[in-house]
Amino acid sequence: MSMIVSVDLGGTKAQVARVDEQGVYDARRYSVPATATKSQVNDFITGIVAEQLTGQCCGIAIGVPGMVDLSSGTVLETVNIPAWQDVPLAAQLNAYFSLPVVVNNDVNCFTMGEYCYGHHYLSGTGLHTPVPNLLGVCLGTGLGAGLVFDGRLYSGRHCAAGEFGSFPYRDGILEHYTSGQFFLKRGTNGAEQALLAQQGDRYAQSLFDEFGSHLGYALAQTLLAFDPDKIVLGGSVSQSYDLFERAMWQSLARQTHPALFKRLEIAVGTLEHAALRGAYKLFQQQLSEGI
Repeated sequence: MSMIVSVDLGGTKAQVARVDEQGVYDARRYSVPATATKSQVNDFITGIVAEQLTGQCCGIAIGVPGMVDLSSGTVLETVNIPAWQDVPLAAQLNAYFSLPVVVNNDVNCFTMGEYCYGHHYLSGTGLHTPVPNLLGVCLGTGLGAGLVFDGRLYSGRHCAAGEFGSFPYRDGILEHYTSGQFFLKRGTNGAEQALLAQQGDRYAQSLFDEFGSHLGYALAQTLLAFDPDKIVLGGSVSQSYDLFERAMWQSLARQTHPALFKRLEIAVGTLEHAALRGAYKLFQQQLSEGI
């Protein structure tokens, strides 16, 4: 089976590995130079790809935290890497490495990985029937979602489908209240507060309760827009799910029709390297379709 270099670029961290249908090899993690110039970010990406490339690799797939013109592989906008806008990323990497390149949104890659390899089944069927409609939601530096409808990823023309973190909310946008930015605005970070909450700190737990309430509101909007069979959470903040789960469900119950709420399933994704594997699957699909 063909092997590619797969990249999961986030607002603060990047993961890179060689991937084929059987698994992920030599995965490495890097800090993203989010405040660097456009050319410096380009050089960073080229460098981490070059470190992984071997003669076995037949292509490159990269998920980026923002909007993408899928037809050209151009990164249109990245909210959390300010200087890195309007980047013809596929063309640049193709020219440098002489290999086919596929560019997509990072949360789309996560969702595709969970859908294809994460074993998500319809409950109550008695059979291992894959869920046809899956919503992947990543709670990290920002907030974004990927949508699989009837077994196929739906991105929209510019990978803007699912970018509900940019919806107006209170004095800003949803991701200010439903991602790591929620904690940063309070002068702290989610990992630090999670440790304190687990030790019984009431203020830390109150932050996660507030976070869960905001997230419940955000997810209620996605239910009305997409009506998925299941929601899978990813991203660093999702690892503290037990701390905000109750408040999230309470918020959802207040704002969701009982018929939707009754059958709703939400789980934290457990598939290792989901975004890297999803990028691999999108590479295979797009090349088979001649895109």
